This record gives sequence, structure tokens and C-alpha cells, in this order.
Amino acid sequence: MPEAANRILVIACSVFREQMESLANGSHSFIYLDQILHRTPENLREEIQKVIAGSQEYSVLLLGYGLCSRAMVGLRAGAHQIMVIPKMDDCIGIFLGARTDYYRELRNHPGTFYFTKGWVETAKDPLKEYHRCVAEYGEEMALWAARETLKHYQRAALIKTCGQDLETSRRYVQEFARFFNLHYAEIDGSPDYLRKLLFGPWDGDFVVVEGGIPVGEELFKELFRR
Repeated sequence: MPEAANRILVIACSVFREQMESLANGSHSFIYLDQILHRTPENLREEIQKVIAGSQEYSVLLLGYGLCSRAMVGLRAGAHQIMVIPKMDDCIGIFLGARTDYYRELRNHPGTFYFTKGWVETAKDPLKEYHRCVAEYGEEMALWAARETLKHYQRAALIKTCGQDLETSRRYVQEFARFFNLHYAEIDGSPDYLRKLLFGPWDGDFVVVEGGIPVGEELFKELFRR
């Protein structure tokens, strides 16, 4: 761990804002990027790299992202910086608290659309896109497009996190499930992995890159062996 906590910068997706800042309790600096960048991994990589380039006063960069469709591959911090990235496919495993928990969910409940409080509040999803598209394309086209997006899904699941008021999120995900005729479920999340990202130890659960070396895809090889 670095000696000075104020030399740590967290660069994260906006879906993590509330939970991360609650855990950090003022000990870290944060920069959040719009969740919509996930739709184009190249754009996400470019925006993160821009933040890194403008954050040379920090010695440690913690990324609130998983591999995220390989968007992390190619990122390069400064020669004096350490960059720490969760060794996760995406944010769902981070919210659940462990990669093994995420893979168990994928095995037992394939076809699940996952939500968290932060996701409901900041991210786009097929129901929000449906409402946006009705005025532009008409009811029939908007409904077809939204349902086509979810044609392989059977479940909408809200990941519960301790200390958060989930009533508004719960109502929204229940509405989402009804609209698309999906089964509604709630799953217990855990802050353990996020806490470990913020405070260490940065062990084998993370990709740690030092000395200005670009992030290589091989550093995430465990993700391809599940």
C-alpha cells in the first residue's frame, strides 16, 4: 500500500459512486465516467486513458471496472504509477463480492439481467430505451426493439447491498420484470471486493501493473478458464 492515501485516485463507472464513497469515507479522490461508455469499449478505453494522462500527480490508480469487453486492454499509466484493476469480467462480480459467486450465478441462472441501485439510477437499460424511443419511432417499433434486446433473458435480478435504501430501485426492477415478462429476483451482494480494491491487499484477485507497462489481455487469463 502507498504511504499517503491522498495520492490514490479511483477512476470508476458512475454505477459505483454511492457505495464506493461510503466505503472510502473521504480517504480517496474519485473521478466517475458515464456508464454509457460501456456500449463502445474503444471509447471507454480512450476516456479512461485521458483521465490517466491528466492525473500524473497520483501514485496509485484504482480502476472501478472489470475487463469490460476488453476495454482495459492497452491502458497505460505513468512510469511512476501503479494501476490496479479488478480481475473481473464486469461490474456484476464486483457487486456480488467474488468472481466465484458471479460464475455460480451464471451457471445456475443464465439469461439474467442484473441491476444494482447505482445501475438503476445512472445506466441505460431496455425499458428506459423503450420509453425514449416511443416518441421517435412509435410504439410498435420501440416495443419490438426493446423486447428483441431481451429475447434470451428469463430473469431480472436486483443485487442488494447493505446500507442502501433500495425501495425505489426495487419498484423499478419489478416494473422492468413485469414489462418484459421476466421472473423477478433479489440477490445478496457484498462490499468485500470493493473494500479490498480501495484498501488492499491487491493480491491475485487484481491485475496490478507498474512502471508504465500497458495492460495486456494475458493478465486476465483466469477469466477465460471458468
